Amino acid sequence: MDVIRIKPPKSLICRLLKAGACILLPALIGGCMANYGNYARDSEVFDAFNNGQVPLNYQYYYYYSGSDYIAVIGVEKKYDVRSIMWHEVEAGSEKFKDLIKWIWEDYGYTRFAARINDPTGKQVGIMYTSIREVAIKFTDDDKIEVMPHAPFLWGPEVNSSGRYFGGTDANLFPSNRHRASNP
Repeated sequence: MDVIRIKPPKSLICRLLKAGACILLPALIGGCMANYGNYARDSEVFDAFNNGQVPLNYQYYYYYSGSDYIAVIGVEKKYDVRSIMWHEVEAGSEKFKDLIKWIWEDYGYTRFAARINDPTGKQVGIMYTSIREVAIKFTDDDKIEVMPHAPFLWGPEVNSSGRYFGGTDANLFPSNRHRASNP
């Protein structure tokens, strides 16, 4: 019995599309991942934050939304973190202790600490938060951009008249969120 094999047509367009995909895909993947760091959870860093024994060779910043403290980071002093959302704080100060005590938590979002790594895997800082999704981007001019993904804390939207949609008047956004470890 003879077997009949059907070969797909070898059109120029098909070949060009395959070649283009083979060239474009690695370039896109490599370009998107080039300058992103990561974090690795660490119980020793967690203990250091909770016992007030964080390394003093880092510059510390905190991020808050409304009345909730979201994250505290400490990074090597060579990196610039200054932005509208991050605010400097002195390690060991009363403010710093309050930040650690009142960091935001909720059901399913428990506090943890981590080591911040640059794209090469070298540790350049530490972090204390309950937000699991955090983007860490490094720029060529020694700037580090740390963005916790917390869309549920962005608050109400404002309409064109300047009034809130579903703001605190409607009791949709409580001013004091419940904290799992600080009842």
